Parts: sequence; structure tokens; C-alpha cells
Amino acid sequence: MQKKPMQEMFWESGDFRLGFLPFGGAVTRLEWRRPDGAGYAHLLRPSDQSALDSGNPSYLGCFPMVPFANRLAFSQFEFDNRIIGVPANRPPGPHAIHGFSSREEWVVGKSDEATLRLETRHADTHNNGFDYAAWQEFRVRDGFLEWELGVQHLGQGAMPYGIGLHPWFYATEDVEIEFIAEGCFNTDDDMLPVAATVVDLSRDFSTPRAARRHRGLDCHYSGWDGAARIFWPENGVVLSLGASSTLRNLQLYLPRDGGAVCLEPVSHVPNVHNRVDFKEFGDVLVLAKGQNLIGTMTLAPELLADITVSDPV
Repeated sequence: MQKKPMQEMFWESGDFRLGFLPFGGAVTRLEWRRPDGAGYAHLLRPSDQSALDSGNPSYLGCFPMVPFANRLAFSQFEFDNRIIGVPANRPPGPHAIHGFSSREEWVVGKSDEATLRLETRHADTHNNGFDYAAWQEFRVRDGFLEWELGVQHLGQGAMPYGIGLHPWFYATEDVEIEFIAEGCFNTDDDMLPVAATVVDLSRDFSTPRAARRHRGLDCHYSGWDGAARIFWPENGVVLSLGASSTLRNLQLYLPRDGGAVCLEPVSHVPNVHNRVDFKEFGDVLVLAKGQNLIGTMTLAPELLADITVSDPV
């Protein structure tokens, strides 16, 4: 794990102020200038110096997931008649999680008032066929932030890719969540999906629900319509989240300590590499050399104003 001190960098455009680290391509904070003159509102959980120095992407504001998202059972899968192994990166557990790129170096490819672009190059260091370039590009348009994550396969043989973003949204005691999905998954003790199922009342956020009443929930949703909202009634702010058609699976994680809200737009079901029966709910994409997989998340904050928020449960 990275231990050298981390120097936070900043980018500002329009009403948004973003902090980031070259290590891991991590975003350390995202702030929005309120139109009522009351200063900036946190959208992501801001990172203090101990979080910056930790080298742990889970302590920061957001990190990219490439070339797969969430968990991969026993750090391997079969593809093209061979076993592909990847590093087990959460010891002492045997599984891999969140891909490679959140623990690698990124560089600033472009930074001006209109665009911030971060880039990384992953050579086939694990000798498993994953050889790619990845990027994140941030653009502010008409009051919202457009956040693109992309990967281009550079290896000779085709490989299966998945991507996702893992934002740790700012949490208050009264923060509420709203989104609609067709289904979700039951999991085993290692949080690996074992069965596709319906969205029952305890996992239904089709109307705004207080996150504090669901702390500890870690659930994967399929058939997501690509829209979600986070409400901060105490702060008078609502954030509308949108996702492109390539990021229509959603992982919801609500830490037990209430310190964040994780709504993660991803391209596939966790461990779908090893579960043919889950492919219909969100599969990885096989890329030949030179082909891309690109996903976009949009973040549009506004003041709550006359929006009515109700929590029926």
C-alpha cells in the first residue's frame, strides 16, 4: 500500500471545485458553489490529510474501477479456454475487488477551465492479458458535472472488461436516497452475488428513504434506469445523478458508521465473469485491440427549494 505523503491537487470550473490525487486517479473532494451565496456544499465526502496519506482509495472521495468493478471470486475466471488470474488485493481474503487502477499512478493529460483529464497506462504486469490505457475526463456543462471513465484495450488478444465509479457521497444524519431498479441480488457471507431476486421493501428506494435506517446495506441492483437522487434536507441541497447506458448497474453501500453514501454506477454484475447465469443482468464487454468501453456519470446539484421530500418508512 502506498505510504508516501500525498499532495492534493485542485481543479475549478464553473460552480464546481474538485480535489484529486494522481495516485489512483482518486477524487478527494467535490464542492459546489451554492447559488444562494451560502458558500460551497460538499457533494463527496472530503478527504483529510490522514486519508490522503493512507494510500487507501476507500478513504477518499471517489475512485475508478478498471478493468472490473466490485468483487471477483477467488481472484480468477475462465476466458478463452484459459484461467485468468488477478491479484487478491484485500488480504487475508481470497477475492479480488475493484480492479487495478485505483492503486496505480495517473497523470494529468489536460487541465484547463473547460476540462480535466487524468490518464493511466496499465501494461500487462500480471501476465494475464489485461493491457490497457484508461482515462477520466471531467467537464462542466450548464450547471452539471460530466464525469467520463474510459478504457482502451491494447493487448493482442481480446479480453473482457468492466468499469465503474465508486463515489463516497457526503453524508449527514438526514441524508436520503432515491432510485428505481428492476431487481437486485442476494449475497453470501463474502458479499458475492448468489441469486437474482426482486427488490423487496427493505431494499426499495423508489421513493426517498433515510439512509440511516438502512446502514450496513451492501446490495447490487440490475435494471437500473440510470437516475438517482441524494437529498440533504439539513443543507437544503439535492443532487441528481445520471448514468450512461454503459453504466446501468448500481451498487449501493451504506457504511454502518453513517460516514458516507455509496451509489456506484457500474457496467456489470459483480463476479459475472464466473456466473454465466448472471450475464443477462449486466455482463462484461469483450474488447479487441484498440476497442473502448466508455461510461459517463453526471452530477447535477440544486437547492431543494420547493421540492417536497417524504420518507414513508
